[in-house]
Amino acid sequence: MSKYQFQESDIYLPGTDIPKNRLGITEADLLHEIEAALLQQAYQIFIAELQPATRFDEAYFKSLHQRTWASLYDWAGEYRSVDMYSLFEN
Repeated sequence: MSKYQFQESDIYLPGTDIPKNRLGITEADLLHEIEAALLQQAYQIFIAELQPATRFDEAYFKSLHQRTWASLYDWAGEYRSVDMYSLFEN
């Protein structure tokens, strides 16, 4: 189960909280494992790329998101178009 609640959206598999993905994964646990592996790869790459002149601006974070998730999600690097909130928010 996702830690997020959301309104109906076409980014999720029907009747689930699992985002549609390029690998056709329908099991949340497997998707979480793949996401964790992609994050580990991204951490290593982005730490190696950091320079004193790196600007942490909007373009940087959109690029970071796109490069991290593009192999898994079509919407990588894009702004969300659905209202979401964390189950952990008060």
